[in-house]
Amino acid sequence: MIVYLNGKWLKESEVTISFQDRGFVFADSVYDATIICNRTYHRLERHLKRLQNGLNKLNIAYDVSVLKPILGELLNRNQQIVDEGELYIQISRGRAPYRAHGLPKLKEPTVLAYVDLINPAYMPPEKGKAILVEDKRWEMCDVKTTGILLNCMAKQMATDAGCNAAIFHRSKVVTEAHALNVFIVKNNEIFTHPNGPWILPGITRELVIEIAQEHRIKVNEVQFTTEDLLDADEIFLTGSVGGVIPYVEVDGKKIKDGMIGPISKMFREEYYTVLYKETH
Repeated sequence: MIVYLNGKWLKESEVTISFQDRGFVFADSVYDATIICNRTYHRLERHLKRLQNGLNKLNIAYDVSVLKPILGELLNRNQQIVDEGELYIQISRGRAPYRAHGLPKLKEPTVLAYVDLINPAYMPPEKGKAILVEDKRWEMCDVKTTGILLNCMAKQMATDAGCNAAIFHRSKVVTEAHALNVFIVKNNEIFTHPNGPWILPGITRELVIEIAQEHRIKVNEVQFTTEDLLDADEIFLTGSVGGVIPYVEVDGKKIKDGMIGPISKMFREEYYTVLYKETH
């Protein structure tokens, strides 16, 4: 694997980042990731826009437009190992000569990018099972920072319970899953939490809304409760790597008959149709 780090092309074994880097010390960094299909980054412009928004909110001075030719070269340098896979980008505020709170103005950020095969652990289940977890994260979940320890803990709770995902709720209001957006289907309409400080503005979430509009399915970007979730006709989660993933059980309770519903199935099929069209 050839990795891009701060203007250099390095073998994986050669990559080193300072122990004083703000990303390591304070999780003072943002990241993004997208799927690679047919040697093409899917919806790269939208991922870069989200990355830029995160940098702006954290006051990290970096223009992601300079990454475009770099990411093209990254694919070329790894063409022997990656045809279908995942791109990962991480940008921190950079190396600080001292450990201190606040947001110091540093000379340059630390910019890392690599491509790799998709980790089998991220492959979506055929029929997902989830648990409910109280959302105790901060009020800037719309910024994709590397400070996601509570997401990781929630995912581990789900794994320990024999499930695939943890669905967060704030005082019974469903927000998102540990690394996925959440949709429910009720009476042939779809519902998802509105964009804002409690959820990440998902790129696949956005794609699902586009598909719904094309099929004249009503989209309700509104808050809904855990009771609404458990009473839904169907549930599906969305993410850049997994696409559209039907979920048939939450907290041990089957959703309807515990089978994949027709609307979830349609969205999953349409997602792959769009993915193919946009990368071929």
